[in-house]
Amino acid sequence: MRVFIDANLLIYLNTIKNQSLRTIYEDYYIGLLRTNKLYTNVLVLDELLYISWKKYNVPYKLTIEFIDSIVLPYTTILSLNEDDYRTASKILVDYNLKPSDSLHVASMKNNGIEYIVSEDNDFDRVDGIKRLWIK
Repeated sequence: MRVFIDANLLIYLNTIKNQSLRTIYEDYYIGLLRTNKLYTNVLVLDELLYISWKKYNVPYKLTIEFIDSIVLPYTTILSLNEDDYRTASKILVDYNLKPSDSLHVASMKNNGIEYIVSEDNDFDRVDGIKRLWIK
């Protein structure tokens, strides 16, 4: 299955210090890797870098090391282009998502991806998108 990874899972993997909670997210990520082809876009990486630093005080250098060792080897990074902007503009108006979430959905739709790993239930409103999250 082709699956888009939203920022929240990556942020938790990068920032959670509580070992029992961390294990839950790590096991979920490893399970995704075993059974799916993972995708994300550069906007997710931007969110990961900024939120890890701003909210959790993780230095950029550490987050870059996390991305280079835990994300990039296993995930295809999708480019964003004018087609994605045009698709996102329609999604933004039709579903009232945040602009960044609209760009994520546009990335997915323009690349034939229907599943997103995210705790953000706003994605549940979007036709043709199925949200996955830890149960």
